[in-house]
Amino acid sequence: MNEKTRAELINFLKSFTRLIVQSNLYSSGHPQVIEASAESKKYIESVAQSEGINELVFTLEQGRLLFNGVQLLSADRVPNSLANIYKKTACDSIVFSPEVSQKELVAFPKIISHKSSAEEFLKTFEIEKIRLIKSLYVKASKDAPGSKPQESGVNTADISKDISGKNFEESLRTIVSKLTEDPAQQKMIIDALFEKFRSEVETRINQAVEKIRKEKTRLENDYERTQAVITNIANGILTVDKDGHVIMMNPQAQAITGRPLSEIAGKKILDVANLESQIVNIANELKSPEDRKVEQNVSIKGKEDLSKTIKNSTALIKNEDGKIVGTISLPTDIAKLQELDKLKDDFISTMTHELRSPLTSIKMALDLVSRESLAPSVDNMIKTAIRNSERLNSIISDILDFSKLQSGKMTFSLMENRPEEIIKGASESMRAWSQSKQVPISVSFEENLPAVYCDKRRSEQIVINLLSNSLKFTPSGGKIEIYAYRGKDALSNFVFFSVKDSGCGIKKEEIGKIFDKFVQAASGEKAGGTGLGLAITKAMVVMQGGNITVQSEPGKGAVFTFSLPVYRETEKKEMEPAVEKTWWKKLLGI
Repeated sequence: MNEKTRAELINFLKSFTRLIVQSNLYSSGHPQVIEASAESKKYIESVAQSEGINELVFTLEQGRLLFNGVQLLSADRVPNSLANIYKKTACDSIVFSPEVSQKELVAFPKIISHKSSAEEFLKTFEIEKIRLIKSLYVKASKDAPGSKPQESGVNTADISKDISGKNFEESLRTIVSKLTEDPAQQKMIIDALFEKFRSEVETRINQAVEKIRKEKTRLENDYERTQAVITNIANGILTVDKDGHVIMMNPQAQAITGRPLSEIAGKKILDVANLESQIVNIANELKSPEDRKVEQNVSIKGKEDLSKTIKNSTALIKNEDGKIVGTISLPTDIAKLQELDKLKDDFISTMTHELRSPLTSIKMALDLVSRESLAPSVDNMIKTAIRNSERLNSIISDILDFSKLQSGKMTFSLMENRPEEIIKGASESMRAWSQSKQVPISVSFEENLPAVYCDKRRSEQIVINLLSNSLKFTPSGGKIEIYAYRGKDALSNFVFFSVKDSGCGIKKEEIGKIFDKFVQAASGEKAGGTGLGLAITKAMVVMQGGNITVQSEPGKGAVFTFSLPVYRETEKKEMEPAVEKTWWKKLLGI
C-alpha cells in the first residue's frame, strides 16, 4: 500500500465517521449529510481507481483494522462510531464497491439503531454495494504431519494467479517468497529491486517534472482568469461539461439555485434544478460534432404554468467550450421568499439573544424582593413571577441551543470526566424543583465506573433535560431514580446513564417520535415548554459518540437511557499516522 492510498483511506475513514454521526442526527437530505456522503464516495472511487481493485474491504480483527488484508490502523485508533457497526452486526469485514451510491452510504449507518438483523436491514434499504462478511481473513495452518512437501521450482501460471488483483509491492513480495524461504534473503532482494525501481522512476521524473510544472502553472493561470471573469459577471452563469454535469458556477447563479458549488458539482443540471419552482431550458445536444450541424432543438423542463411567469433571475448554462447551451431561471417571488426565510432564522436567533439579558436582570430583581418580609398575597405573586421567569429562560435556552444545532455552531469540549460528578451536578441543579413538587430523586452508581470521554457541561445538560422531563410528568408522591453502569461484552466501551420515573408513561405509538422537534407525548398529555428538550438531548448524545433510547408504557412511567464512550488515552492521539514524506512527494512538492 503506497502513501497516497493510505492517506486517502484515512480521509475516507474520517468522512465516513462524520457521515455515521450526521446521518443518525439529521435527515438524509441535510446538506452536511450530503456533503459527507459525497466526500466518502469520492475517496472510495479514488482508491479503487489508483489500486485497480473492484472492492474495498475493511476488516477489524485481532486488534487491527485491515484494508484488503494489509494493516491500516490499530484497533484502539478506530473511531467508536465505526467500531460500533462491527459490534452491532457481529461482522469482521465491511466491503464497499466503487459503484456504491450516495443513497446507500447515507442509509447504511442507520444499521446501528435498526432492530432487525443486518441481512434484513440491507435488504430493506436496498443496499447492494455494501456487504458485511464474517471471518474473511483466516490464518493459514501449518502443513499437517506426513503431508507431501511442495515441489521445487516456480510455476508461472500460479504466480499470475497469486498476484492477480494485488498492487506492485504486494506482488513483488509474493514472487520473492517463491524464490527463497529465508526472510533475510527476501528482504535483501526486495530492497535491491525497490532501489533500482526508485532510481529509474527518479530519472524519468526528473526528465518530465519541468514540463509538468509549466503545464500546472498554465492551467492554474487559466483557471484564475476564468474564475475572476465569471465571478464579476452580473448574470448568473453555470458551466456544464459535454454530458450536462455542472463544473463551475458564479455567486449569482448560486443565489438563484440556493445551493453551493461544492454540493452540486458533478451532478446533472436537471438533477440540480428544483422543477417545482424553476424552469430549465437546455439544448438537446451539448456536444459539438465536427461532421454535421448540431440540432437546434431545446428541451424545457419545469411546470408549464410557471414558464409563463418567468421574468428575471436567469442564469446562462455554458459548455466547456464557452458556448451557451441553456438557461436556468427562478421567479423573483420565490427568490424573495428564500431571502425572507433566512431573515426569519436570523431574527429568531437575534431576538432570543436580546431577550436573555433583560430577563436575567428581572429574575435577579425578583429574587432580591422575595427575600424581604412581604404580605402573603404579595409573596405568592413574587413566587409566581419567579417561576414564570425561570420557565421563559428555559424556553429561550432551548431555542438558542436548537439554533446552534441547526447552524452547526454547537461545539463540544471533549475530555476525561467522572460519570458520578456529571450525575451529582445535574441532580443538585434539579433538587429544589423536586423538593417543591415532593418527587424525590435518588442517585446510585455501579462500583469502579471508568471515566467517560465527553463535554461535562453538555453531559450535565443531558441529565438535567431528562430529569426536567420526568418531573413534568411525575405527580407528587412519585419518585425518580438515576443509575450509572458500564456496558457488558460488545458495549463495554460505554457507560450508560438511566433516568427512571413513575410518571404517566408514553403511548407505544408515540415512542417512535418522542425525540422529534416540537413534540410532547406522555399518554397524550401536554405540558409547558417548546417541545425541543428531547430533540436537543438526543443531538448532544449522538454528537458525543453515544446513543439514547426510551422504554415506557402508559401508567407505568418511563426509562430514558443514554450512553457515553469510555475515556481512553488514545483519544488524544491523531487518527492519521505520522509518516515521513517519500522522496518523490518531496520532489514534486506534494
